[in-house]
Amino acid sequence: MKYTYQVTDVMMAVVSLGALSIIVYDIGINPIFGHHPLTHHALSLAFDLLEIIMIARFVSEWREKKKMSTHIFSFFLVILTFYLNHLLHDLAQMEALRPNHFLVKKITLYGGIVFLFLTEVSKVLRFVYQKSVNPSFLFITSFALIIFIGSILLLLPNATVNGISTVNAIFTSTSAVCVTGLVVVDTATTFTTLGKVILLGLIQIGGLGIMTFTAVLSYLASGSVSFQSQLALTNMFNSKQMSNVIALVSRIILVTFFFEFIGFILIQWSVGETVSDNKSDTIFFALFHSISAFCNAGFSTLSNGLYEKPVRFNYSLHLIVAFLILLGGIGFPIVFNFFTFLREKAINFFKRMLGLPVPEINTRILGINFKLAMTTSGILLGIGFVTYLLFEQENTLAYHPSMWGKIVTSFFGSVTPRTAGFNTVDLTVLNLPTVMVYLLLMYIGASPGSTGGGIKTTTAAVAFLNLGSIIRGKNRTEVFHTQVSEHSINRAFAVVVMSLLILGLGILLIAVNDSDKGLLRIAFEVFSAFATVGLTLGLTSDLSASSKIVLIVIMFVGRVGALTILIAFMNQAKQLYYRYPSEEIIF
Repeated sequence: MKYTYQVTDVMMAVVSLGALSIIVYDIGINPIFGHHPLTHHALSLAFDLLEIIMIARFVSEWREKKKMSTHIFSFFLVILTFYLNHLLHDLAQMEALRPNHFLVKKITLYGGIVFLFLTEVSKVLRFVYQKSVNPSFLFITSFALIIFIGSILLLLPNATVNGISTVNAIFTSTSAVCVTGLVVVDTATTFTTLGKVILLGLIQIGGLGIMTFTAVLSYLASGSVSFQSQLALTNMFNSKQMSNVIALVSRIILVTFFFEFIGFILIQWSVGETVSDNKSDTIFFALFHSISAFCNAGFSTLSNGLYEKPVRFNYSLHLIVAFLILLGGIGFPIVFNFFTFLREKAINFFKRMLGLPVPEINTRILGINFKLAMTTSGILLGIGFVTYLLFEQENTLAYHPSMWGKIVTSFFGSVTPRTAGFNTVDLTVLNLPTVMVYLLLMYIGASPGSTGGGIKTTTAAVAFLNLGSIIRGKNRTEVFHTQVSEHSINRAFAVVVMSLLILGLGILLIAVNDSDKGLLRIAFEVFSAFATVGLTLGLTSDLSASSKIVLIVIMFVGRVGALTILIAFMNQAKQLYYRYPSEEIIF
């Protein structure tokens, strides 16, 4: 029986991949409101095979000792397959006289096929995870694979208005998956609605990671997750416990969708009809910017971003986007840590109201990572806000006559360099001191376990705390009545050194290829790419093809982490059973 359903898993993955390839071809080549006969016959054959294999697998799995939820999910997949096959035949008989109705059914059909494919692939990936594969290698491979698939999708004829070069497609896909936001082509005029939907999908997957979705689907389909899969996810989300990693991943997905939905509602309310008279365009604008903001991607469907005239002075929109950026960049572990603290407070409050005994709240609920990240983020936001308000008073802020407008613009100007990439002003006219502050904010970036980049707030905090300890002659680093471990200090030092080496090399290579662009603009571009920020001083689209490739590599390294890449390809040292004599080094 076990051999039977393993074979059916592989067959299902192959057939669902074939069905997915058919719909990609159809979407990318044929008109969206049409139903090509060749596509119908190919999908009909695929669904006939899927129904047979799905039933065979369901029967073979029924006798296996698995959770009832797994059998229910398998039965759901059987029903879904039959429903999608029925929907396919409905589309073949439907004339496209009701475009919206036809489009909804087609999207449902194709969305169901994508869901089936992801479910089946997640099962196949279980066999990969069960092998002794380095979790870091799995992590970076998943991002590289999504970038490759995204590049192919963006090259489809229907994804762009007048086509796109291969280099630009790879660059755009990398920027979306790495949630950077740097663009070499105008998103608004280059990509069709399909192209923008592809970008949105790449941003969402890149923000959370494809392993997040496949792990949940694998758990639903099989009732368990392999040890290697749990190890990879634990490494990805900086979790200390493997036992609850699936619960953590599920909460991350739910929290992400929750905040993105709230952002979608608020953005739609804030823009009204200023963006477009078409209701569907307004809805897509709100959805696109909500996901892009929470994932810290910085992509916009407007040519000049939030500096476009219809939304340039829409301060409520700017605040909504800014808070979405902060929520996405603060880090999931820190958000959950804070929610746990609030829950304990609320429970104890109600116990007091009811006269029940109240235990003392564990003061360690808000851990050192929460305190460091929140403190550092607050300091950086304060520095960014004050310096922007000071340095840009007679420059970009002069276009905002009201004090409220200056405050919101300064606040947004302190948030967006923290890996966000949105702009409400013309960045090319920023004063030099503001640009220098932006470089610092971009370099440090967001908090660990978030959708943002940079060396991370906790890394910068540990580095500065260690510096303070050395200056004061202390032999250990302490903060918030806690001693920072030597491993954390060594890792922070390694991250800083590696980041400076990458930034220096990136600036050098681009300066060789585009020496006429100016050192400051090149450095700003490289910092923005490495920290996955997406801000630019108007240089990205003017770079040569070789410089674009350099930025592609830097964006990828910045997203997955330089240390993660080195760990993935280097043999890890085993426990050392010896110790050399120590000696002080002269500095």
